[in-house]
Amino acid sequence: MLGALLIGAVVGSFVDLQAIFTFAAGMAGGAAISAVVCRWWPGYGAAGWRLWLAGTLGNPLLLAALGYSIDSYQCLLGWRTGWDCMLTGIGPWVVGFCLLPPLPGLGLRWLWGRSPAT
Repeated sequence: MLGALLIGAVVGSFVDLQAIFTFAAGMAGGAAISAVVCRWWPGYGAAGWRLWLAGTLGNPLLLAALGYSIDSYQCLLGWRTGWDCMLTGIGPWVVGFCLLPPLPGLGLRWLWGRSPAT
């Protein structure tokens, strides 16, 4: 969750002060929900790849960004242009940022001696 908070704050710093808090809260909230999903399934003692997969797919921010990107696929592929396509590039960026936050937790787990690959 700390990784998500940090990523949200860094990305928000490119916009303004309110965006720093909004993006950080959104990323941290999504990470908290995905942590609950990880506890429910597959459990914190599971293999690292399963935790990363469950943590990533359990993040509601990732699911919303995927849905937004799928809804605006014509703009993303360049088949349609105009004002309606102005913010469609944000979906893939959010998806990319949602893939990163589970990695610091898995790294700490590896450092503490529990191999994430088992």
